Amino acid sequence: MKNIAFCSLLLVLTMLMTAGSGLAQEEDGKLDLNTATLEQLVQIPGVKPEMAQRILEKRKVNGEFVDMDELLDVEGVDDNFLRQLKERVYVKPAAKCNC
Repeated sequence: MKNIAFCSLLLVLTMLMTAGSGLAQEEDGKLDLNTATLEQLVQIPGVKPEMAQRILEKRKVNGEFVDMDELLDVEGVDDNFLRQLKERVYVKPAAKCNC
């Protein structure tokens, strides 16, 4: 019986540690723009699926975002909308970034 309980506990701990892998890491309740998924981006008020897709395409083409201002290159993102996004999203600097 102890083995079953131990295995169950180990399974639950493993699931908790791996849950969210591949999802954007949160910092102060904000999503990391470099790891956010389409599903996560569309949860942000004002971000429609088309815009989320354009953001992901920009990230795919140019590599990681280094600065939030790069979003201004995405169709539909202007200064006002960027300010709103900055309340919900952040850019985690890449480990090898010299920025």
